[in-house]
Amino acid sequence: MKEGKVYVTKDEKLRVEIVWLHHDMPIAEHGGQWKTMELVTRNYWWPGVTKEVKQYVEGCDQCQRMKNRAEMPVGKLRPNEILEKPWQHISVDFIMKLLVSKGYDSILVVCNRFSKMSHFVTMTEKTTAEGLARLFRDNVWKLHGLPESVISDRGP
Repeated sequence: MKEGKVYVTKDEKLRVEIVWLHHDMPIAEHGGQWKTMELVTRNYWWPGVTKEVKQYVEGCDQCQRMKNRAEMPVGKLRPNEILEKPWQHISVDFIMKLLVSKGYDSILVVCNRFSKMSHFVTMTEKTTAEGLARLFRDNVWKLHGLPESVISDRGP
């Protein structure tokens, strides 16, 4: 006994069963690491009890699938607006890490969202922002003018 608590010997099977009883039983409701720790240490103690409870809860499939995330809700998806004429709204993406061919290893894909017409421009992975602007000017803007909006998944 340690401070009125039952000392659990170095019996791995017994320790796992104690944690299971205080975590997985319907009355415990998969309470998470701290609630399970509090329930176990009310009556039991052994060296490393905190570490073992943490490992058990982190390995619990149901807890991992059901745990609350600390992130803010993303919000509702908004559909893209209905388009009226070509080349006013475009999407831009890159195909990277290709085998080198004629000195190029990437492709800039510019797609007209109205008609789905696309331009595929060869480039290198080392192309700078200024170089990308030149590629856009020489391959898209000179043919179709400046678009009203550009959708890309590359961030700023």
